[in-house]
Amino acid sequence: MKFKLSLTPLILLEIFFTILFIIVFGLGNFLAFVLMSMVCGIVILGIFWRNLLEFHIDGFKNMFIQFSFVISGFLLIFPGILSSILGILIFIFGILLKISFNTSSFKTAKTKQNSYNDDIIDVEIIEDKK
Repeated sequence: MKFKLSLTPLILLEIFFTILFIIVFGLGNFLAFVLMSMVCGIVILGIFWRNLLEFHIDGFKNMFIQFSFVISGFLLIFPGILSSILGILIFIFGILLKISFNTSSFKTAKTKQNSYNDDIIDVEIIEDKK
């Protein structure tokens, strides 16, 4: 039994949502939306490649965040409503993960800093004058 992957349902859904968008908002708005999503996708992929070349990927969670940005960038580059909406949702998911990752690492750093301060005892030595 062979597994066969077909993109036909995805293409039909994309065509359906594109036609629905054009009927509701117009062809000009559709073209503007597709152009803006393509520009955003190119910018997101550019940022990812810059981070990859500078080796800013440290740890599994950060790698997962960068991977979500790449997927959203590719989905935003493809022309269509469904792929753009999916790319925007994945981008928002990546941003939320990045915010939660930065917040948790900030709390961990703050806790470590406070634990170091608990070990230090301030003492003032006053010498007796004889």
